[in-house]
Amino acid sequence: MKYRGFIIDQGLSPIDGKFYVAIMTLKSLNAKTGNMAQVFIIRGDIHPLEAIASGEDFTICGSCPHRRRYDDSLGKYVRSCYVDVGKSVGAVYRAYLNGSYVDLTQDPPQDAVQWLHKHLAVRRIRWGAYGDPAIIKPSIVLAFNSMAEGHTGYTHQWRQEFASPFTGIFMASCDSFQDYLDASEAGWRTFAVVPQGQQAYSGKLCPATVEGSQAQCITCKLCDGAKTDIHVEAHGLGAKFVAA
Repeated sequence: MKYRGFIIDQGLSPIDGKFYVAIMTLKSLNAKTGNMAQVFIIRGDIHPLEAIASGEDFTICGSCPHRRRYDDSLGKYVRSCYVDVGKSVGAVYRAYLNGSYVDLTQDPPQDAVQWLHKHLAVRRIRWGAYGDPAIIKPSIVLAFNSMAEGHTGYTHQWRQEFASPFTGIFMASCDSFQDYLDASEAGWRTFAVVPQGQQAYSGKLCPATVEGSQAQCITCKLCDGAKTDIHVEAHGLGAKFVAA
């Protein structure tokens, strides 16, 4: 039997105390990452697009500067996040409402657990395909990482005390040179998003973004929070709204 995905954690966000759900899927068509296991963190009670429009995505994204915001210079709302929420995240939310995912938090069937163990043993996990993975309980992240071949993960919550257990596990997402200095001083490896055309201030360029490269996150192994600092030029639908 094949399983569409799994609810691996749910509860009240340490950011604002509102309900979140963390869902792992085992299939991805993302050309940059490769076919990794994907973890989506969503509001379980609001459609992702509605959450963005109303600001309720704060529950799962916290202080991320790439959330929807009003730009005075443009006179309109902009969003610099690279995730196309209407597609993949919307599909995950609909599947969740339809009961398509096995709930591992509620005494799941053993055959489903065994199936997941078998498939994760030869897979890497992408923590935070959407949402900030630092709001997930640390014990759950550690348990799933121990099953998997490897992982990647990024958090904008690295300044918060609740995120400190993930130092050395997730990359600190940085959007300025000061971020980079502060995160480095706190012991984090960093992943910096640099505005298009601007000079990088930290680490190695993400190999998967080098022109002509065949590298993918599934084989790169650098963004596991422990190896080195990485930077990437802003990309995706909102790249033009990423400012220095």
